[in-house]
Amino acid sequence: MGPDGRQRLEPKVADLLFLLAASPGEAVSRERIMEALWPGQVVGDDSLARAVFKLRQALGDEAKAPRYIETLSKRGYRLIADVTPVPSPDMSANVEPAAASSSRSVPPRAAWIALCATAALLLAAGAWWFASRRAMPEPEARQPSALTVQADDFYFQFTRGDNESAIELYERVLALQPDDAHALAGLANALVQRAIRWPDLSGQPPMHFTRLGDALAHGHLDRQPASRQLERARLMAERAVAVAPDSSAAHKAVGFVASAQSRFQDALIAYERAVELDPNAWGTLINIGDVLEITGREREALPYFERAYAAMQRSYANNPVQIRPWYAPLGVLIADRHASRGDPSMAESWYRRVLGHSPLHPESTRGLAQLMRAGGDEAEARRLCAELNHRVGVDAACDRPAETAADPE
Repeated sequence: MGPDGRQRLEPKVADLLFLLAASPGEAVSRERIMEALWPGQVVGDDSLARAVFKLRQALGDEAKAPRYIETLSKRGYRLIADVTPVPSPDMSANVEPAAASSSRSVPPRAAWIALCATAALLLAAGAWWFASRRAMPEPEARQPSALTVQADDFYFQFTRGDNESAIELYERVLALQPDDAHALAGLANALVQRAIRWPDLSGQPPMHFTRLGDALAHGHLDRQPASRQLERARLMAERAVAVAPDSSAAHKAVGFVASAQSRFQDALIAYERAVELDPNAWGTLINIGDVLEITGREREALPYFERAYAAMQRSYANNPVQIRPWYAPLGVLIADRHASRGDPSMAESWYRRVLGHSPLHPESTRGLAQLMRAGGDEAEARRLCAELNHRVGVDAACDRPAETAADPE
């Protein structure tokens, strides 16, 4: 933001603004936007979501109460602000259209001049509004309570005892504040975890599931008492969205419930909305990858895992308690996926990346040792395993395949 209130937009973000302004008040489909902004390229919906997020941020707009950019569920977006042509004859010889590449997306030269002028007005007004918003503290009701933060920390450890502690703490918060969106979303997540990981099998030997796909394949999520817990979680998650429609955590909870109920398309829609609201929502990005793998779209899943890892890197210093248990396992999962695709170079890079921040991590050491052995470097494989065993007393078991890390939900 400059001293005169102007905003400098990334090229794709500016292209998006011009494209929407070319058809003010009209729905512009996701397909048309992606064709115009990324012609001839295969990109995911997350690229568009990031562009929309950045444009809203520049304009000082909010998804829950839009003044400029309205989201049309499952369809696209539209500009709801007025666009008024502004004559600018002195500029007509110097301005060239630069936004969209397809002919149907590029308005005439005169229209581009008007759009640029209108965009400048929108951005100036939006910049002032956004700056004033940032100068004001967030309302107290929108901040999670200390007890909710503590419950979140328990939840992200993904053990049965910690999950039950999280449920207890979320319920305490809701007993005092029934419409606390953070606690509603948190309790919904914890109930889903309980149903997935530690099912009550009515007298059968206890079972423990670490992956959603395995739990779905077993079938217990469709039966009582798991189905009843999931329905309770659904109502809480939807209530959280109703109370706080701009809460990434609330939309993530809706998606998590939907995925456990095998409503995968609904889950992806909710997850994408959560990421649009918070691009650093690493848990949500992991969940998107998990759903894509469950539904047979493995190649689409890996980029989401990698984005989640990058989000963890950006967020680690501010949230180590929640991220640390899953930082290394996610890196191993990514390395394993590259190895299974026949890309040992990328797999080695990822194993070494994990060992860079988590030295002597057993699964990473095992995976790297196996790659070394497969590449003919038996001595290095033995050295890695011997060092792990000597320093931390862990047998790396280099003669066995590495176990794929469990996906955090």
